[in-house]
Amino acid sequence: MRLVKIWLKVLLKKPQVIRISRWGILFKFIMAIMTDLLQLAITWNAMGHAKANQATLIALQFWMSAMVNLAIAQRYLVIVLVRAHYHLLNIELRQVIDESRILSSQPRRKGAFMTKCCSLADQVDNIAKLQSQLQMIVSHLEEVFGIEALLVYSGYYIFSIAITYMIYSILKYGLDNLEMTLTSTVLSFTWCFFFYLDAILNLFNTLNLQDDHKKLARLLEERTLFDHTLDVRLEESFESMQLQLIRNPFKIEIVKLFPVSRNSAMAMFGSLVTHSVFLIQYDMEYF
Repeated sequence: MRLVKIWLKVLLKKPQVIRISRWGILFKFIMAIMTDLLQLAITWNAMGHAKANQATLIALQFWMSAMVNLAIAQRYLVIVLVRAHYHLLNIELRQVIDESRILSSQPRRKGAFMTKCCSLADQVDNIAKLQSQLQMIVSHLEEVFGIEALLVYSGYYIFSIAITYMIYSILKYGLDNLEMTLTSTVLSFTWCFFFYLDAILNLFNTLNLQDDHKKLARLLEERTLFDHTLDVRLEESFESMQLQLIRNPFKIEIVKLFPVSRNSAMAMFGSLVTHSVFLIQYDMEYF
């Protein structure tokens, strides 16, 4: 409830973020619908080959999968809208930097110079305030969805190894020996395609948010390239925002244990390959 309250307060300040992020929201909606429909199709096909006492377990499994997808979609939507805000902040900061650079190279007329510097300082303060609110939303988001994110990432990890082993088993033993039908196999692999496409979409959405934050920090560093020193208040506003970013580094972590970054994603992918190879080697040696 606190997260929604903060998020709505920030959203109402810049409602144009909905227009900026509409394609990301639409694509996520399509992925969620396709994943749930394929899950339903797989469940319906399995119920035709399952015993009566297993039908309840299959239906419960589908319900839990739908709830997890809903939670993932909620987190994704928040990240998408935060990214849209960062996009606008980067545009505004770029304009302020460009105007400050032009102002630093022009002859100083005391009244006009002071007025313009005060106006730019107000813009920098507003950008810093909104950036702090956005980072607080992301921090609250990781607290709210921390356990769920840990379970989801663990599920991705284990399921990826299982899918790799299943592909190997199909190639080695065939569908008939595994008691799998062609329909169930096609449905399963189609579901896997949309499942992993949705996972990649969620991952890159988070990684791109980190890139947007780094871009904001790089824009602030350009203030050192000005020809002359600006007004004291404007200089203090720039320095205050830089100190804000340094004191409160932007991190996205899972239950404050595992950072979400490109390096950690590559490490996880390498671990998946290693454990999949170990499992296949074990099968080849003992079965």
